[in-house]
Order: sequence, then C-alpha cells, then structure tokens
Amino acid sequence: MSFLSIPKNSLMLIAGLVWCAAGAMVSRIGFPLLWGFSGTKLLLDVLAVLVFLIFYQLIFSRIVIRHTARVRGRTEQRLPFWDFFDGRSYAIMAVMMAGGMWLRLSGSVPLWMIAFFYSGLGFALFSCGTRFLVVYLRKDVLMAPPSGTPV
Repeated sequence: MSFLSIPKNSLMLIAGLVWCAAGAMVSRIGFPLLWGFSGTKLLLDVLAVLVFLIFYQLIFSRIVIRHTARVRGRTEQRLPFWDFFDGRSYAIMAVMMAGGMWLRLSGSVPLWMIAFFYSGLGFALFSCGTRFLVVYLRKDVLMAPPSGTPV
C-alpha cells in the first residue's frame, strides 16, 4: 500500500486540482447560460453572486478548513492519495453530482435557474480549490496550527 501513499502536503494539491476542475466544469455549464440571458441578466447576476457567497462562505470555506486540519492532525507523513477527502465528503460529492445531473437532464428546472446557480456554485468551488492550492504551496499541513485558529 505504500506505493499508493504520497506526502501529506500533496493531498492539498490533489484537493485543489479536483476542486478547481469541478468548479471549472460546473462553471462551463452555468456561465454560457448566464451570458445568454439579456432581459433578466442583472437579476440573474445578483442571484449568482448570492449563490457564490452562500456556498463559498458558509459551506466550502469551512470544508477547506476542516480537511486541512484533518490532514494536518494525521501523524503519518505519507497518506493514501484518496485521503484528501473523508468518507462523508465523498458521499456529499456523489449526491451533489447525481442530483445536479438529474435536475439538469430531467428538464424539471428552467435554464435561468441553472444559469445563476451553476455560475455561483462553480465559481465557489473553483475559489475554494485555489485555497487548497495555497495551503499546498505554503505547506500549511506540515506546520503546527497557530493557537486558536484552525487554518
């Protein structure tokens, strides 16, 4: 199993690349739709910013902090490459992907909703992916956490 293990700081690189790729894929669906609307464009832009702020501030940023602290807290210097997420996060990711694909492909959600939601969600995912990349570059998981702060 040691051949599947990588330095624990590299988990942050994998997490960052996965999150950035996911954000880019979701944005690739949302932004072209968003740019295609003209009459309600300002309202949809505002809604996209709200979705971004909600997901970035209240959900994804906390996940970055939690996973960074989890990896930092591990005593091993090398971990399996899939340990950039825990089981719960893999389950949430699977449900979000399956639910998003079902809603989009079923046609039960109008395009204007997909446009603002996917634009905001995709940008939030990508932004938190860059946060993981910063953790990787700074080698934050290899340092002792500052007292009173998780990351």
